[in-house]
Amino acid sequence: MKEYLLLLGADQFLRERSYAGGKAIGDFQIWTAIKNAKYQYNSYFDYCINANPLSYEELKIEIAYHKSQGYKPKAIVPLNDWTLKVANRLNQDYGLPYLEEQVIDACRNKSIMKSIFNKVNIPTPRSMYFDNALQLKQLMNEFNFPVIIKPVDFGGSGGVYLANNKQECMDAYTKSKQTMEIYADDFQVSKSEFLIEAFIDSDDEVSVEVLCGHNFYEVITVTEKYLSPRPWFTEMGHLVASFRYKDKNIKDLAIQACKSLGITRGVAHVEIKIKDNNLYVIEAAARPGGDAIMDLVESSYDINPYKLHISMYINNEVKTPHAFTPKKHLP
Repeated sequence: MKEYLLLLGADQFLRERSYAGGKAIGDFQIWTAIKNAKYQYNSYFDYCINANPLSYEELKIEIAYHKSQGYKPKAIVPLNDWTLKVANRLNQDYGLPYLEEQVIDACRNKSIMKSIFNKVNIPTPRSMYFDNALQLKQLMNEFNFPVIIKPVDFGGSGGVYLANNKQECMDAYTKSKQTMEIYADDFQVSKSEFLIEAFIDSDDEVSVEVLCGHNFYEVITVTEKYLSPRPWFTEMGHLVASFRYKDKNIKDLAIQACKSLGITRGVAHVEIKIKDNNLYVIEAAARPGGDAIMDLVESSYDINPYKLHISMYINNEVKTPHAFTPKKHLP
């Protein structure tokens, strides 16, 4: 029986280097899954399963078929937020390494995540859950403006809006709902659950890539983030490594966030805001950073971070021998 690594979300733009990361691990074919692969085949990979990478049922059927043809998965690895749940469920089905279900829930649901951070005293902006306009009107009285309105379960700054007063707050909710109406079904996330969150009034923001294993955590790098002008929060640029990459407080806080959520497998992505030398964890994700951050890490550190991420889905008890020191700085 031939073994392959199934990388879910690898077809996403700027995830192409995951192929090289998987190849560097061992003698495995590197597969991904693409809806309607017959017409949208991705030639980067050794094979493309013809399935929606978010569909448990479609993937299950395809994996079973290819097993009958002499191929079985060595690991099913999520590379983005959307594939975390389905990869985890499939890994359990096939007796492969996986994260606990409650860990996935905590990393996907920002309301659960914030409650965990608060419980263990990880500094994070105050936030409250709501699912209708009446609740939001009541909650507005408990916050000082400006505030952030954001979906509970989405990513990429989608549906995230700044509001400076009550009217803007209601308008932001309307716009965020409209965004989720468009995308929620495709990404299989909630379209009706939101957070109102205190705004940390600072443009200083970093993300931290943390290698998580069984009883060990190690920061790979700290990335300086450059955001679009307010009221939007699109990430316009990244600097790897940040001039703060040796900052022990930032690194320790990122590790604490990963530990609190129970992430014990793969590369995690932690976003931290800095104001008046105080640090605030905005959120954390049990997957590598997006945009071009992983490519910049590879260029600056001569390490393919996808290799590290995938390897933890094969064996998370082996600590990497790498010393994470940047060789050069790139924009």
